[in-house]
Amino acid sequence: MVSLFKIIQVGDHGEVPGAEVFWMRDFDKWYRLSFYSFLLRTEDNEHVLVNTGLPDDLTLRNKFLRDWAKSDRCKFQHVEKIENALARLNLKTDDISHVIITPVQDYSIGRIHLFKKAKFYFSRRGWYEDVVTPSTSPFLNRDIYLPRFIREYLFEEAWNRIVLVENQEVVKGVEVRWTGCHHRSSMLVKFEYDKRKWCISDSAFIMANFEQNIPIGIAEDIYECLSAYDYMRRECDVVIPAYDPENMKRFKEYVL
Repeated sequence: MVSLFKIIQVGDHGEVPGAEVFWMRDFDKWYRLSFYSFLLRTEDNEHVLVNTGLPDDLTLRNKFLRDWAKSDRCKFQHVEKIENALARLNLKTDDISHVIITPVQDYSIGRIHLFKKAKFYFSRRGWYEDVVTPSTSPFLNRDIYLPRFIREYLFEEAWNRIVLVENQEVVKGVEVRWTGCHHRSSMLVKFEYDKRKWCISDSAFIMANFEQNIPIGIAEDIYECLSAYDYMRRECDVVIPAYDPENMKRFKEYVL
């Protein structure tokens, strides 16, 4: 059981082409996306953070997006830096004892270097396929999704605090399940709060992916997306799509 749950909007993605959100559809539409971190407090009074937000320097990412979309509509922007959001709860980054990263991307891992005492939980499969021995990507610079300063921090300073997980409880009351779908490092985070089972997943960018059973457009395997939706329908009372701007209204009582 989790005793505290907060949603923190840390970034904005502007508008993205519809085919990024819905597999092979809505090519003529644009959709807004947002980035979030999620704060949990366990019954043992340990603080768990899911994702750390965007890096300070977004130059390389936004150049890639501009060249790809031929527009600035997809631009990454900070909404609030995670350290400032935590301060509103009188928490410091050193008060966070566990950080779950899903998936391994600049918008989820960009401020991990600020957490000097936390254990870092990564998908075991994703660690090998996205971090240690990634396949050559014809369309994405590794310095974008896993910035060099983050790699140096993980492989040098934080090496002994990395924990590789798959389908298990990572800390009392908080579970992860590998989903794939979006990236090899994508995991669903599940916990019980307010007498309901909650699930956070990037297998659904927005609620319509889950509700209408439509895989996301940026999917490495659409069948993994469909499997994730089936799992969530069976196991989750509340589903939070990882990038839905409507989360701020839909779950407003939990927004920090």
